[in-house]
Amino acid sequence: MKITRRNMLRTTIGVSVAAMSSPSAKSEPIQGDVYSALVSANDARVPALIGSASSADPGRGGIRRIAGDIQSLMAAFCAPESRHYKSQALIAPMENATRVILKAQYPDGTIDSGNLQSPPDTGFVVEVLSTTLAVAKRNDSPLLKPVSDNIQKFVLAACEALTSGGVHTPNHRWVVCNALARTNAILPNPRYVRRIEDWLGEGIDIDSDGSFCERSTGIYARVSTNGLLGVARLLNRPALLEPVRRNLEMNIYYTHPDGEIETVGSRRQDQGMISTVAGYYTEYRYLAIKDGNRRFAAMARMIEGMGVEKGRLTSSLIDFLENPVLKENMPESEPLPADYAKVFPVTALARIRRGSVSATVYGGSDWPLGVASGLASNPTFFNFRKGQAILESVRMGPQFFSKGFFRSTGLKADGNVYELRQRLEVPYYQPLAQADRNPNGQYPLTQAEDRYWSKLNFPKRRMSEIKTLDQKVTVTEQSGAFELDFAVLGPEGVPVTIELSFRKGGKLEGVRAAQGEAYFIDAPVARYRVGNDVIEFGPGKSLHERFSMEGASYQAHRGNLKTGGDCVYITAYTPFREKLTIR
Repeated sequence: MKITRRNMLRTTIGVSVAAMSSPSAKSEPIQGDVYSALVSANDARVPALIGSASSADPGRGGIRRIAGDIQSLMAAFCAPESRHYKSQALIAPMENATRVILKAQYPDGTIDSGNLQSPPDTGFVVEVLSTTLAVAKRNDSPLLKPVSDNIQKFVLAACEALTSGGVHTPNHRWVVCNALARTNAILPNPRYVRRIEDWLGEGIDIDSDGSFCERSTGIYARVSTNGLLGVARLLNRPALLEPVRRNLEMNIYYTHPDGEIETVGSRRQDQGMISTVAGYYTEYRYLAIKDGNRRFAAMARMIEGMGVEKGRLTSSLIDFLENPVLKENMPESEPLPADYAKVFPVTALARIRRGSVSATVYGGSDWPLGVASGLASNPTFFNFRKGQAILESVRMGPQFFSKGFFRSTGLKADGNVYELRQRLEVPYYQPLAQADRNPNGQYPLTQAEDRYWSKLNFPKRRMSEIKTLDQKVTVTEQSGAFELDFAVLGPEGVPVTIELSFRKGGKLEGVRAAQGEAYFIDAPVARYRVGNDVIEFGPGKSLHERFSMEGASYQAHRGNLKTGGDCVYITAYTPFREKLTIR
């Protein structure tokens, strides 16, 4: 497999995202009682969990996995419907796993989990284990005492770190708050509540689009909704449910027909991942029941329709045991929107849905801040899918002083027309003024625009001969078909490249092979086919074979913006005016 940012993230995030989207992934839709299905699915995992917990080795970052194993074994032990209910065979593996976790805990209560002696990563483990402890305390079996004592010892030491330790990402605040709230519910301590108040006092990072500031629909927004819902429920803070509702409502429009969720605007690593809406299952179900929200009920049922395995729902069993409200019946579903064009102005993103056709227009990159962890740097400005046929990204890049990909400075929407623009400016530099000169020729290491570093003290130099390149993409939608009108104007003869990256697994028609794994359009209309689903696109042009568009500036570890799909290119020179139809 070619190593790309997408592939790297697929294998390092800790979730098999390939299984989520693979047609061969076996996961039958849940039939009948969802709780019973979760019990059965968890029971099926117990033999493997016993082996894993019996030989648990934390390694670097393994504590969160071990905590999850303990939680799943505890769910099997405490669920009356489980065939492992109160089974003594589960006790020794759980005891062993809890001893491993205690051994891995530092004197200050923290653990290593990727990050060293990390309070927020410890908070993730406390979220899991405090929920596990709450369920254990409701069970009347004396067999659980050694396990419960070990968990309680870990949690109490960890919460000492959480009442004083810091964080380094926005969602960590709500992880810590949730961990403390869950522990306070079973082991009350006013210090926990005061610390929660400190973090809540900063305000909730939800914008008018319904997006948290990390815009991480695939990972960290779910961390935030889960954390805020936990605090709202356990500390009786109903106002904290409002940002959760707003984010869940936004996600309805971000969700593709197959349950995948749009991530192109994320500021975290999921901007290069395939993710689903399944992670929000318990939030949708709880608020559907609590509020009588029929749209949320429809979302929960859609996730159930993905199946226990594909929806990754097995870990939800402990939530049903800890929060019995989840076992109650949801209201009837309200049909989910399937025909809309909705603009999210803060994110500069538009979502268009016409039945099985789903598309995104995006102009909200954090540019020119760079390509770095915590920035929205995905240069994809359009994607499109029709059933199983998926055009994962359309990107553009001029070979203009290594400035890299086209990234729009916003999105202008007018009816069915969406306009994206970017102006690039590159100067030359004049000699330093006499007062700024150094006879030994040594000057500070500084950056020229956002692309080049040198010991030339650029900020002190006067700019001249500024070269400009104006780029505009106008996207017009008509009944699920899209016309992309490109205009790149500036110095004559600048190579321009447009890349269409189709998800692996389909068949391209009407194309010819270029260098490497690249293709050019070789017919008036080319096609990408997956089963009976077909995307048509064209016309093409191939005046050069310069496919590199990434630019000169990278700040992320292993930074790479290459796509992992089957790539078709349109290439030409400025002045560049072309239209591309995708339907």
